Amino acid sequence: MRYSLSVLALVVLGCSEPKPDKAAGSATPGTEKATAASETTDTVSVQSLPADQLPAGVPSQPGKVLEMKQWTDTNGLNLLVITRTPEQDEPANPDEPDGASHAEMYARQYVQRAGTWQELWHLQDGVQHCPFDLWIGPVPGATTVTDLDHDGQTETTLLYSLTCTSDVSPANLKLIMREGPAKYALRGYTVVQYDSVPLIQRIPASPCCLDTISAARLEEHYELLAGRYETEKEFRNAPPAFLQFARRQWQRFSSKATMEDL
Repeated sequence: MRYSLSVLALVVLGCSEPKPDKAAGSATPGTEKATAASETTDTVSVQSLPADQLPAGVPSQPGKVLEMKQWTDTNGLNLLVITRTPEQDEPANPDEPDGASHAEMYARQYVQRAGTWQELWHLQDGVQHCPFDLWIGPVPGATTVTDLDHDGQTETTLLYSLTCTSDVSPANLKLIMREGPAKYALRGYTVVQYDSVPLIQRIPASPCCLDTISAARLEEHYELLAGRYETEKEFRNAPPAFLQFARRQWQRFSSKATMEDL
């Protein structure tokens, strides 16, 4: 089956992250208590907070809270909040006589210092002017907090998909890893099920890198998009463990980010 490259060309908002202040020292943990069980990832203990219990002092968030996690590292008490706005219809226009819609996703990480929550970084992305089936959101179970370089400052890794499609086509998939001001990313496509071939067999053994494949070959073999990402260049200056972890996460979750699963 051939995928339509025009369908895959989403109109998205650029990710936007302000430069955070360099953290110094630790902060006094807040009084909020998680009601969900703790999860342990690479020696970092992370608690998932109820979506309807935003800690006191945290600024109001756009849209609905999808995930909220807190943990402690050398910065102090950290809080990650992921939200999504409802899908909204856009005003009618001649280019989209049948109508279009848009939705946005936000992620913000805060650290508690001197009793107040300060933003460490934020991400904003979205799908706009979509006349088909629209989706944007985190891949279930893929958000992780690690300390891969064992420096006491944690890394936060998000995977989320976004799509505007009218057929069974790969969605755009993004992996964003943040360690304080440093940002690393993989960007590509999901793996989808569209016939009797098991989904697991569609996952490429080596998902890197689409920028090494000619445009002519991709035009003829659309199936090469599925499960692959563009490049690993953004990890050039990262510790080797970061790219190794990102590769594993991509392989693990590129087949789990379909609209049917979400």
